[in-house]
Amino acid sequence: MTIESTTEQQDRAATAPWGSLAISDDVSLPHVGDTQFAALVFERGIAHTAAAHWPTSAASLDAVLPHALTTARSQRVQSALLDVAPLFGERCLALVTLRGGTAYVHLAAAELVALAEIEAWLRGCFPPAEASADRQVPVRFWSSGSYGATAISRTIPVPAWGDIEDNYPSAVRDRLARLADPSFRPAERGQLVLWYGPPGTGKTYALRALAWEWRSWCELHYVVDPEVLFGERADYLLEVVLEDKEEDEEERKWRLLVLEDTGELLAADAKEQTGQGLSRLLNLVDGLVGQGLRVLVLVTTNEALRRLHPAVARPGRCAAKVEFAPFPPEEAAAWLEARGAGTEDVQGATLASLFARVGGYEPEPERPIGFGR
Repeated sequence: MTIESTTEQQDRAATAPWGSLAISDDVSLPHVGDTQFAALVFERGIAHTAAAHWPTSAASLDAVLPHALTTARSQRVQSALLDVAPLFGERCLALVTLRGGTAYVHLAAAELVALAEIEAWLRGCFPPAEASADRQVPVRFWSSGSYGATAISRTIPVPAWGDIEDNYPSAVRDRLARLADPSFRPAERGQLVLWYGPPGTGKTYALRALAWEWRSWCELHYVVDPEVLFGERADYLLEVVLEDKEEDEEERKWRLLVLEDTGELLAADAKEQTGQGLSRLLNLVDGLVGQGLRVLVLVTTNEALRRLHPAVARPGRCAAKVEFAPFPPEEAAAWLEARGAGTEDVQGATLASLFARVGGYEPEPERPIGFGR
């Protein structure tokens, strides 16, 4: 990095609209690029800055290293401070950080129009993650951190619906098929997808198939801490659902916000358990907060429908409502026979228990909890 003399710095400060400023910062070597970027913005009197982030399939900074003034690397993070003036005009800088499958960029330019040009160039250097032909789809995992919402992107392998549909009883299969159909699109209202039923009935596996079938028009976002998302920190919820996007509204993909095993949020006594959590969820799916947002919320729970709050499943609120039930005896026997397993003493069974039987493992029968016999 070029070090300017005191006289040169004073000349820069004289032309900057904010005059002379001093920076006070706690410097951390893994994040030294942030401090260097800020220092150069002030020293060079750069008037315009911007920031953006997006999931990327790029794993290294090689594409931009010829323009690097400094670099920093750690086990999980790598960043580079770039002087891109030769490409975009006088006094143009960029700070690029790759972390958790996401590209974070800070931009600075003397001319406002250059910011969009620099960002477009960087998006070409670090292409956004897309679903691949070998059935890998990008997923953004959200959590709440010390400095707000944090997202980590990674690709996961997923099945096609046609490959797994036989793993569901006919009644469940018919409802899921309507969701997985290529013609399915969310309505203007009813942006809640509710999946309920006992553990082991295949809710998570169906979710992965849905990510593949919806890949052309919908992105998968998984919330690691749903109790926090709808808890006291309203800013966390707004950061997730109002995440900045570069596309026009009409071109923007839908986002599927997944909340797994969230029964307490939907329970009949949800207000006593989670405070305003249920109200915030309902306001997101069809209240004022959700208006105009291309956001679907998929909630899974192991609770029976009768135990859920009546406001959750009322007509018009759900884009889809699917009960994941165990296989009835005759369908369980047919499933086992198709896989060469014995069908003696077949009772109604969950998908997990059927796979266990095919694998030669007989799980212990479930025992009721409590004092009943």
